[in-house]
Amino acid sequence: MLEKELRQGNERGISAPQFLPIDLSVAQTDKEYSIAGNFFYIYAAPDQTSYITVKTNPSDISSPEYVFQTGFKGPFTKLYITTPAGQTGIMKIMIAAQDPQTFEVIDNRNGIATSMLDILEELQGIATPGTYDTSKTVNTTPAVLILAANTARKGCIIQSKEVNTGLIYLGFADTVTTSKWFAQLQPGQAFSVDDYRGPIYAISDTAGQLVGSGEW
Repeated sequence: MLEKELRQGNERGISAPQFLPIDLSVAQTDKEYSIAGNFFYIYAAPDQTSYITVKTNPSDISSPEYVFQTGFKGPFTKLYITTPAGQTGIMKIMIAAQDPQTFEVIDNRNGIATSMLDILEELQGIATPGTYDTSKTVNTTPAVLILAANTARKGCIIQSKEVNTGLIYLGFADTVTTSKWFAQLQPGQAFSVDDYRGPIYAISDTAGQLVGSGEW
């Protein structure tokens, strides 16, 4: 139906945009759409990484990956769209029928607006509970892994238990010592960070010290 409407619009010289929905959950290779126009643009997508490839000629060897807020300006009579496997959601492609005048999308959003939801989430904090476990015993040797590397981590907190009698030393590797560390915790003192996703180790100057931790 959409292909028919766009062809009719092309015949009348109308450049009003139309929208072609693409189900990303359905994998396809060079699916042919008989749509003539001079402009297409990824108007909506489930996220910033979902993509398709679009050829205007079936003999094209390759095509760039089109993601949210990217497009193509130039005449075409058909589109050949490839949807890679492993994606979900609906992507909407804005298409303009051919017209003697140049068609252009007015978009006042800046380049970082595409990740504004991620920025908002970072500012507000997540609503899902974080993870935490029983305290770990830290001795003078060897260093103890307090938190493993976690690429999904938003932030974390580590605290020396108040009843401890010694100092806790934190490091980014198991080479941490009482003279090589990035944070020193007195009994009851805590350390938190919201922009590091790697491992954190601990060692103490006194045996049998307890350290609690959590991440989200």
